[in-house]
Amino acid sequence: MAGKKAGSVFDISALFEQELKARNEDLRRKAALSMLPKLRPSARVTMAEFLDSLQQHREVWSVVLEMSAVEFATLIAGGPRADATKTTPEATKRTRISDAQKNSLKGAIVSVLGNRRDGLNRTDIAGQMGDDVLATIGVKRDELANKLRQPLGELVADNKIHTVGEKRLMRYHAGPKT
Repeated sequence: MAGKKAGSVFDISALFEQELKARNEDLRRKAALSMLPKLRPSARVTMAEFLDSLQQHREVWSVVLEMSAVEFATLIAGGPRADATKTTPEATKRTRISDAQKNSLKGAIVSVLGNRRDGLNRTDIAGQMGDDVLATIGVKRDELANKLRQPLGELVADNKIHTVGEKRLMRYHAGPKT
């Protein structure tokens, strides 16, 4: 029994050492990657001399070897990082809601407005919807206010809700207009 306890302690120590080494390597890699944009070789330094100086630092050189020539040049020139340009088009991508999502949003709108006698504007309606409802419907909170335009218009056309005011002062109320 004593042999198993000693073996398990040894395994834990070995696993801890492996994890510590991996974290150390990750930290050194991040430090090398963050140091690269700060390098500003002068015009008197040739490319061969610059690369030779980088090769002397093992961590920095391993990071450089994993980069493309364009990424390396962009980092040295101080331009935008390649990661930032990849996320920009995806962030602006617009999606349409399905009919099922629209019907679910209509139900959520009617239930939110049913609890309010003074009415709500579109952004307040979006704020009143719970995260669990949004997860069920499949709409992100940051795009919810824009996604509510069409369901709100259809509910008004169907006389299930009505509006008071115009443009920025418009408020939505439950039930048909009396």
